[in-house]
Amino acid sequence: MLKKIFQYTLFSACCILLMGCGGGRAYYGSPGPANFDAPTKSRPTLNRSLFEFKDRTLTEENIQTILNSDIVLPDTIRIALFNYSNRSLSRYYASYWNNEDYLKLQQEYIDMLAAKLENVLAVQKIILMPQLILGNSPNIFTLRESAVRLQADLLFIFSINSDIYHRYKTFKKDEVKAYATCESLLMDIRTGIVPHSEVVTRDFYTKKLDSDLTNETLRRRAEKTAVLAALEEIGGRLTTFLEE
Repeated sequence: MLKKIFQYTLFSACCILLMGCGGGRAYYGSPGPANFDAPTKSRPTLNRSLFEFKDRTLTEENIQTILNSDIVLPDTIRIALFNYSNRSLSRYYASYWNNEDYLKLQQEYIDMLAAKLENVLAVQKIILMPQLILGNSPNIFTLRESAVRLQADLLFIFSINSDIYHRYKTFKKDEVKAYATCESLLMDIRTGIVPHSEVVTRDFYTKKLDSDLTNETLRRRAEKTAVLAALEEIGGRLTTFLEE
């Protein structure tokens, strides 16, 4: 439980840090310092990362450069997907690391987002980032470096935090209400800037059905529905951003 809280806090801190530096606007075009085909001709184009060292703060000059610059996204995009909260819902799955239902659920999350991105014309390739390339303690710097190894232009990271409230009734069917919050960020690998981020919360209320053999089955169904609803919204907002 402490590890899950630490991961969720670390992800939130990374979002806040990078959103504070992501003031530049993004548009499509061939990457390069001389590309000013977008409407914002008066603003310079940022084409490299100014986040040079992970143990050092940005200089005042680099802060001003980042906030006053635009970034250019390639005409065709290779985007990597990574589920930062790879143990979401694990508390309802015994031996979740080799539980078939749990593994299928994790794949269902990725499949939903991938299906959304496949409809974006600019997306040329969708890359699933394996845990193997990241190690046990990934951070915002190692995530970017791993995306470089995969030759991804963009990295989309999402994290899920969820909980349920269960009401037991003596002579009526049990009720549950599930909540799911999905945080996400989209990183431009060339510059390290985050031009798009979202936080979405969804809930789902249900009563125990005849198909719910146990209360645990009821909780799984409710929480899964809430999580998928939050991911559906996150994926929709991501595709809208990329299409615009």
